[in-house]
Amino acid sequence: MAGPGVPSASRLRRFRRDVLVAGALTAVTAAICASLLAVAVLVPAPAAVLPLVAIVALGCPMFAVWELARRIGPADGGAEPRLDAEALHELRRALARLPETRHPLGL
Repeated sequence: MAGPGVPSASRLRRFRRDVLVAGALTAVTAAICASLLAVAVLVPAPAAVLPLVAIVALGCPMFAVWELARRIGPADGGAEPRLDAEALHELRRALARLPETRHPLGL
């Protein structure tokens, strides 16, 4: 019997399916936006339309990746992942060992 913190098999399957669908939609969105941007540049589009096309062609895949990351993220209600205390301590020790140097421009 699974404990209170262990998700059920059906929930894991649904999570896996959601992630696969979100990943596929992200890939399709990126391909469509790349095609849209290529067509807008190669076919003489009005110059006033190109910034809007660029914003849409870059913004849509960014939003799709953000949604994918939200789906893959922590499953405990959206809490932020905690940093590993030992890794953080090791990073701070390594940074403390770096020598102090002057800025080359004197800033």
